[in-house]
Amino acid sequence: MDETQQAAVAQMKEITNCNEDTAMDYLFRTNFDVEIAVRHFFEGTIPATMRDERTPTASTPSSSVTALPSPTEERTSSTSSTSRPGPVLPRYHSLIQFLAEFFTLPVRLPLIMLNYVYNYFFGVSTPVYTHIFDYLSKEFPQYDANKKSVFYKHQLQSLRNDLPTKNWKWLVAYIHDPNGSPDFLHSLFVSNFAEQVRTRGGVFFGCVMGSPDAAKLRPDSVFGRKRKNCVIVFVIKATSLTRKLMIEDLSNPQAVATNIDLALIDLITDEADRILRSREQNEARRLMEEQNREYQESLQRDMERIAKSKSEEEAAKRAQEEEERKQKETENRVEKVEKYKKSLLEDDTPSTGAHDLLIRFPTGKKVIKFNGDDSIEKIFQEALKSEMCPLFFQMHQSFPKKAVPCLPQWYFEILTLEELEPKEECLSNQSTFEQSGITHGSMVYIDNL
Repeated sequence: MDETQQAAVAQMKEITNCNEDTAMDYLFRTNFDVEIAVRHFFEGTIPATMRDERTPTASTPSSSVTALPSPTEERTSSTSSTSRPGPVLPRYHSLIQFLAEFFTLPVRLPLIMLNYVYNYFFGVSTPVYTHIFDYLSKEFPQYDANKKSVFYKHQLQSLRNDLPTKNWKWLVAYIHDPNGSPDFLHSLFVSNFAEQVRTRGGVFFGCVMGSPDAAKLRPDSVFGRKRKNCVIVFVIKATSLTRKLMIEDLSNPQAVATNIDLALIDLITDEADRILRSREQNEARRLMEEQNREYQESLQRDMERIAKSKSEEEAAKRAQEEEERKQKETENRVEKVEKYKKSLLEDDTPSTGAHDLLIRFPTGKKVIKFNGDDSIEKIFQEALKSEMCPLFFQMHQSFPKKAVPCLPQWYFEILTLEELEPKEECLSNQSTFEQSGITHGSMVYIDNL
């Protein structure tokens, strides 16, 4: 069915809102005249068949798909013939037509019976040939020597086994009617038509009308009504055949050969364009995938860089906050010691006792008095009272050299937090001067930390 007929079917369906089978029936009966078909549809009448029976002069394209037969079908088809379709029962769309058919039945019935009896007893039955080689051997034995150089030597089923090795792209099939004109068949053996098909990357196949191969190559309903020689061009895709062209007017073999060659050239060009488009699409897809991959990698790097920068900023912020916290704690500790020292300086009461002790500062000295039972921490307090005393310090004696355990617990902890590494021996053990071995005239040294 060509594009004009498809457009007529679509227009018929749109106007009448009927299904495709009904539209096809009306259009076929009216030779695809949409106006007449629509009028009969709405009047409820069945149009008489108006289809033009003249031999077409143009090629008829089609897009039907024929699957290649399986090996199982090869065994069954060699012993069976194609059954003819049964009569199509009329569909009555009006009471008038039904009554007309009913009342004329007594007149038509004897004629129908006589025709049936005549065909049964006197009709000539056409033999069914499984392969065109059988037909040529019986009807045209003069072509036995050349038939293998013209036609494919096996049945249609064997194409499946040869496709992987032959790499055919097109199938040109000639369906011959034994009751028709043999002119085109004769021309095949005196021309280079078959070789021309093979040079275009195709295979030339022949079969006889009524054979299983002919039924598979052209299974449409028109085949039963118009038994004519025809040439059909198929595109081979995997194990299926897609019909692209059908020529029924074979009266001019040279024109048919030219049309077939031009059709194959068009198919080759379309295939090349399809391959080129596919290659361009694949290349575009590859470039797009590569660009997407590069974009994703760039995006991933940017995200990692942002995450790293954010992590570094957070780390720097945490370090700054930690430094500020430590600085503030240091300031608080220094402030605590300064307050304590200030409170000692405000107390100007001189030290009392029976013994003298010399305290040596880095920039001077000071003598304090003490009693033997005084707490050893008195040295820390008297030393911190002096302006010469540093803020952080510890004490030791020279002879013998040893640490003086006079630092109170809170002060020792401040020295430790300041990371000044005070000696554990300098921590006050709540002893007295006498217990610590400090006597009259002793000397202690201040170690600036």
